[in-house]
Amino acid sequence: MIDMRKFLIGGIVILLLTSCTAVRQVVAIKDLKIKFQNVELARITLEGVDLNLNFKAHNPNRVNAVLSGFAVDIFANNMKVGKATLNKTLKVPAGGNATFTIPLHLSWRELSNSLSNAIRKKSVTFRATGYALINTPLGKLRFKVADYTREIR
Repeated sequence: MIDMRKFLIGGIVILLLTSCTAVRQVVAIKDLKIKFQNVELARITLEGVDLNLNFKAHNPNRVNAVLSGFAVDIFANNMKVGKATLNKTLKVPAGGNATFTIPLHLSWRELSNSLSNAIRKKSVTFRATGYALINTPLGKLRFKVADYTREIR
């Protein structure tokens, strides 16, 4: 027969250990520096354009930062034109760097409104906002870790 006290104590210990790990991950991600490096044209089709967004991450912490994914929202003149998501584990070593690429597809339909707006204004301001995702015992958490803006006239 299982001793209920031992079972409860074991459960509490496991919960505390996983919570400590989650807290360390959150702290590591909060200090994580992610910079947009560049964008590469992958291909142009009748449906739209495929791009590769390249990022570099720096982890100044003494613990590894482990992301369960990364998401980027793309805006042109404050109109959302796309969203890119990388659903794979990314590890940024303690005191180190890592690079990663997120593919992005923009349809001509999504771009048409922002392009006509840009023609009227004679400029376009691109903005990309990046979010790190981590899995915790409490669910998936999302942290804003990158913001990039560039105006083209």
